[in-house]
Amino acid sequence: MDLTKNIPRSPNERLLGIPMLPRTIDKARAALAGSLGEYVYGDKSSFDTALLSFLGISAAEFSEGVRTSPDDESMSRWVQAHARDVTPSAVDEFVNNFLNDGDNDEERARFAERRAKLPESVRPKVTRWTDLLDVAEGRIN
Repeated sequence: MDLTKNIPRSPNERLLGIPMLPRTIDKARAALAGSLGEYVYGDKSSFDTALLSFLGISAAEFSEGVRTSPDDESMSRWVQAHARDVTPSAVDEFVNNFLNDGDNDEERARFAERRAKLPESVRPKVTRWTDLLDVAEGRIN
């Protein structure tokens, strides 16, 4: 994965029902290849940190899993074998928390401020933080 030439998958895309997992895999692959470009991975990314915390896996462990898993199917198996016991209800709770517009009034206000700066035609399509990345990367316009 070369993120100096391409963009990672959307944070809204899911693997094992978990948003952000495919994107974090892409960023880990790029970090391992030295082609992360302007993107950040692991502890430098609040989205990656939220995902890895949910999974109970460090960025270093996740990178090792990506290094030994050539595709999403094998990475799915790796996550299932190495992550904490992720139940469907835990995934649902993570999805709800991860995809909302903030956990408190300050975060919601910051989200609203960033959303307000978008073109009027785009604003109705942006309902969560992850959508802001999709706008920045051209998936929402």
